[in-house]
Amino acid sequence: MARSYRETLAQRGLQPFLWTQFLGAFNDNLFKIVVSLVAVHAASGADSGRALSLVGAIFILPFLLFSGYAGQVADVYSKRTVLVVTKSLEIAAATLGLIAFLAGRLEIAYGVLFLIAVQATFFSPAKYGILPEILPDRDLSRANGVLEMTTFVAIVVGVAAGGAMFDAWQ
Repeated sequence: MARSYRETLAQRGLQPFLWTQFLGAFNDNLFKIVVSLVAVHAASGADSGRALSLVGAIFILPFLLFSGYAGQVADVYSKRTVLVVTKSLEIAAATLGLIAFLAGRLEIAYGVLFLIAVQATFFSPAKYGILPEILPDRDLSRANGVLEMTTFVAIVVGVAAGGAMFDAWQ
């Protein structure tokens, strides 16, 4: 029997999980955009493209280096534990990022961007792997669709908010 999205979203633990994912993707993209804009703003005209490329490389590098290990960690350890530990890392990285911005230290912000990407790299396999553990099979496709939608909405909103934040407080 087909179920509705409302019934799927009523499954215990799914809504908090979706909010956790949304806020994580939002924070990642907000921070990445702010660091990108600060780097471009700080660079001279000819170096602004290089600064933006550096930010992109720093953000992608952990995915290239650690994705295989992240999948293995999500298989070996409790996915819930992996999610809790990686969210704790996100909070620590965000705090360090705030300190970097307040101190005006772009090189520390680059390091924080790397840490945020490491966190996202290890969060992702556990995020997708936990759905079959918390939901019945009939709800998986619907839940995956909602998970992807919340992720992409968070990316768009995070990028927009990061741009607005930079404009307001540069």
